[in-house]
Amino acid sequence: MTDADELKDRLATAVQILRWELADMWGHVSCRAPGGDSFIIMPMRPPFDPNLPDDEILEYDFDGKKISGRRDPPAEIFFFTSLYRKRPDTGAVIHCHPPVAVSLIAAGKKIVPIHQHSIKFGKGVPVTSWLYGTYHEDGERATKAMGKSFALMMKGHGANVIGSTIQEACLNTVHLERTAKMHLWAQSIGKASPIPHAVVKKYEQVEAKRVVARGSRPPRSPEWNFYERLIKRGERWNTW
Repeated sequence: MTDADELKDRLATAVQILRWELADMWGHVSCRAPGGDSFIIMPMRPPFDPNLPDDEILEYDFDGKKISGRRDPPAEIFFFTSLYRKRPDTGAVIHCHPPVAVSLIAAGKKIVPIHQHSIKFGKGVPVTSWLYGTYHEDGERATKAMGKSFALMMKGHGANVIGSTIQEACLNTVHLERTAKMHLWAQSIGKASPIPHAVVKKYEQVEAKRVVARGSRPPRSPEWNFYERLIKRGERWNTW
């Protein structure tokens, strides 16, 4: 399997995970192409043309010009181009519409870390007003609003989520929506309290030591492996 084939396979796996977790087909999953000067993108929804396979991909440069692909073009291409140009640490970008996360933001709530898997969101997921990636300026605004975070919520719309790899971006998206669900549950019976800053720092130190211990080996992703194995077997898992 070539590098391009492997990336395509991971994109397809991420799409399946997010379709199931979000119960939604609207959005796109993308990653940097092997050459580094373009990106490949796979829609979460089936192609309009029934003769094309679901895993058909498109390739774009960082100005939003299509290089290859037969799929209909994504409407919100500038969410992707801006992040790839301005965030060199970004290896993958996802735009999606997580329903519970969007609902919390509409109610004026903020998604803050309330469990270990949400510590990655720091002091809270930044929120901006409604933006649409069809407009170049909105892509730039979204990237600026995200800052150094892994995610951005846009009121009345959805989320942009990044990661150093496809796997990381996908799981960041899963954890974003699950954290939103946990907020909803907690607030239904009381007040959701964020994890104290001291606990966050201690957890980050533990994770940093684990990274050093792994050395140059790629980080293990047992959660991704779990979902991938189920998908390959045609099985599903219980969503929250």
